[in-house]
Amino acid sequence: MVNPFTAGTKIRAIQQDVLRPLYTMYPGQETAKFSWLLVETGRAISLHRPFMEEVCRSQLVAIIFKIIKLFGGADQLTEEDFTRFTAYVNDGGIKAMVKMLLSVDKEKTFIDELAELPLHVRKNAPPMLEKSKSLHNDFITGFFKEMHGSVEKTPQKLRDNFTRSDDFIYRLAFLAAENQKKMC
Repeated sequence: MVNPFTAGTKIRAIQQDVLRPLYTMYPGQETAKFSWLLVETGRAISLHRPFMEEVCRSQLVAIIFKIIKLFGGADQLTEEDFTRFTAYVNDGGIKAMVKMLLSVDKEKTFIDELAELPLHVRKNAPPMLEKSKSLHNDFITGFFKEMHGSVEKTPQKLRDNFTRSDDFIYRLAFLAAENQKKMC
């Protein structure tokens, strides 16, 4: 069960672990290949996957989200977005994403893993990925401002990683949409 008193601290720790490979400077970051940084991100997500799945199954989290929306928060997230994301996680999407991130051939693995997910999750993938691209943009821009004062002051390598990640998410959304066309 998700403890509401410790969840915020746990989520911040997870964010730091997941963002570290691509979006923070550390020894070796400057020369690390993007594909390897995605592997490191996949490893970080894998470590925290049980908690992420628990949060997405939590009725308490669903209620809190509805309360936040009621009071005008979470402007960019609709209830449909929330349902899409939690359904994706609850139906094996995080596990599939980790497998893809750890793979050498990420696009092939993405298509293979997508094919293994339930039909409703496959149909959900293109709009969810489109929304995640928008949220990724806002979240990482905010993270850079918080860490470096502005996006412009952020080290170029991190900005390059951001652009490549954005392109990567776009490509996955495209592949998911193409896959969906084949299903029809």
